[in-house]
Amino acid sequence: MKRIALYTHKRTVAALTILGGLLASSMHTSALAEDLWKKPVVKQGVVGAAAGAAVGALSDRSSVGKGAVTGAAVGVGTGLMTQSRFLRDKPLLRNAAQGAVIGTGASYVTGKSKVKGAAIGAGGGAGYHYVKKYLDKR
Repeated sequence: MKRIALYTHKRTVAALTILGGLLASSMHTSALAEDLWKKPVVKQGVVGAAAGAAVGALSDRSSVGKGAVTGAAVGVGTGLMTQSRFLRDKPLLRNAAQGAVIGTGASYVTGKSKVKGAAIGAGGGAGYHYVKKYLDKR
């Protein structure tokens, strides 16, 4: 019985998180909010927080709060890499680093090895780079 109540509670929190995200994205009332929303760091941080909250809600190994905070940190990290002048002309390095950050965050939320998550994420980012490069040529 306790397990069912906990699962229902997590689903409720996930639904409220998604609803809050939708409301926040529809409220572009001030020029400051519009300027902030145009930045990749803010967008990816919000998307990461929502994705992390969803993972926390669906996973029995993590909480919604831990997932949301980790997702926001991962989103902000990948957003900073997107805006980086150093990584702008190094797309392979940027995609591999973003993949490593995402893999590490996912491993942290699920309680797995962070080194393995970073390695698999970096490989996925590099693979994404080469597939995108191949498809752009066609």
